[in-house]
Amino acid sequence: MIYFKSPIFFLLIPLLLLFIICLKIRNSKLKKSLINFPQFFIVNDLKKSAKIKFYNIVNILNYIILLLFVIALARPQIGNKTEDVLNQGTDIIVALDVSSSMEAIDFEPINRLEAAKKIAVDFVKTRKYDRVGIVLFSGLAFTQCPLTNDMDTVARFLSYATTNMLSVDGTAIGSAIVTASNRLKDSQAKSKVLILITDGANNIGEVDPITAAQIAQKLNIKIYAIGAGNPEGAYYQVMDPKVGMKLVKVEEQDLDEKTLTKIAEITGGQYFRANNTKMLKNIIFQIDKMEKTEISSIKFASYSEIFDKFILLIFILMLVNIFFENILFRKLT
Repeated sequence: MIYFKSPIFFLLIPLLLLFIICLKIRNSKLKKSLINFPQFFIVNDLKKSAKIKFYNIVNILNYIILLLFVIALARPQIGNKTEDVLNQGTDIIVALDVSSSMEAIDFEPINRLEAAKKIAVDFVKTRKYDRVGIVLFSGLAFTQCPLTNDMDTVARFLSYATTNMLSVDGTAIGSAIVTASNRLKDSQAKSKVLILITDGANNIGEVDPITAAQIAQKLNIKIYAIGAGNPEGAYYQVMDPKVGMKLVKVEEQDLDEKTLTKIAEITGGQYFRANNTKMLKNIIFQIDKMEKTEISSIKFASYSEIFDKFILLIFILMLVNIFFENILFRKLT
């Protein structure tokens, strides 16, 4: 990108324009004062040669040379402005339940899992200076994506999440918290956050959720727990031997809101209940606002002078101009 060290010299451009206008007016008056020959129209009707037609190039070159001279006086420089971020923002792990119950069709666009994935993608793309990772869990928990500031990669890994990707079904909330805590324990970020999204109760795993939350609390990890599911129940796709796939409404599963609330309280976080897609989106928006980190940075730029290139160009154009005036158009002047 080009910058100018002394842009005040651009004020010469209006003066140059005024000078050219005055010169044009003066030449026009001089032309009118000339004495025309009686039969001048005969000469005037003659076909003009190519040299005469292109003679105005000399004047155009003079104007270009003057303009380039002003630009050179303004000291053009080329360089890049950069921004050095002084802190690491927030490290965030999104722990997403991929158990079979997340296929419940009470969230848009398709089911709970697809809605959670879409909203999570929208969330991570707003975190400019943060790092985000993904933990998926059902009967087991594993890291789908380690902490990274490449949000396109995070979004891509989120899109891979399905309910049949783990061999063991169930809801291992404690294991999910421990797995996420292992990813965040060595973080030097100003804030460490775990966003836990589930629609069930802990029913499998080696670590109970409360113990896992206490471990997270000692590591200064804040947990925002989100319970997903409509209290009035949800539809599931089931296979009927007679008619094939059909929708069956099932009453609300055993969402353990008491434990999720306790998990959040232990770590200084908060529990939210999401009955539908709109509520889930609003909850993620609230968490996004609560976990905004003030970023301090130093902006600096490095430049290199390029006015010498303009001087070289002016010199070349002057040589071209001399060639036109003294060689190519010499007999016309």
